[in-house]
Amino acid sequence: LLLGRLPRWRRRVALGCAAALVPAVLLWQLWPAGAPPPPTGLRITVLDVGQGDSILVQVPEGAILVDQGPPEGRVAQQLRGLGVRRLAGLVLTHPQRDHIGGAEEVLARVGVERVLDPRLSGSSVYQHRALRVAARRSVPVVEIRAGDSWRLGRLRLRALWPDRPGFPEEDPNRLAVVLLASYGDVDALLTADAETDVTARLYGRRIEILKVAHHGSADAGLPAELRELRPIVAIISCGRRNDYGHPTPSTLAALRASPGLHLFRTDEDGRVVVESDGRRVSVRTER
Repeated sequence: LLLGRLPRWRRRVALGCAAALVPAVLLWQLWPAGAPPPPTGLRITVLDVGQGDSILVQVPEGAILVDQGPPEGRVAQQLRGLGVRRLAGLVLTHPQRDHIGGAEEVLARVGVERVLDPRLSGSSVYQHRALRVAARRSVPVVEIRAGDSWRLGRLRLRALWPDRPGFPEEDPNRLAVVLLASYGDVDALLTADAETDVTARLYGRRIEILKVAHHGSADAGLPAELRELRPIVAIISCGRRNDYGHPTPSTLAALRASPGLHLFRTDEDGRVVVESDGRRVSVRTER
């Protein structure tokens, strides 16, 4: 999928044209065998980890890994296959197995400059194991809160949520780290498991790329959020024939009804790779 980026005032027209020209712009491609070449701009890779999340954000200056999937997702092995030997940052969005179960192995096998952790009141054995490896390897752990931001080359990464550690009994999904990755004129919203009861109030401008929250679970506020954000690419990370019914029919219907939106799913498409030069966006898949 190759989509040109027009000035902001022409986006509405561009969306209408893109919807009409989908057959002309949809280019289904597979990565060749072996590691891909280093990125020349922004590359966001939603890894296929089964029922879970792991997103690799790369620019020429380095890489950041947002979540590490469940242990069986073998994220450390996938990173090596992609030629990634070092991470500028490793983000633990919230302490659940399907998001950070693979963090311990990544920290043990891949060089990591820093861990970004929301330090929620609730915790898990997977978080404890990851932080224990980080301490053993002298990797600094930095608290992440809404309002924090980092730069890596032309990439700006902003934390939109959480704004507090929460209480031990709170649902950790509602406290999951939400990130906005910006590169030139292209914005990607990475929602982890935070659904629209959280994200709807965080960012009200147009984005290009949406990582659909919570593996595509039912979310009554999604249609309204899609009307506001108007993404052109949406990605669901979920396991094939998972036990949760993800993605739900209502979420799929909302996404398919969004004008000009191109939907990708790791359970059907495998690994999803989005690249951008800061204006144009292209998408590739790998099974």
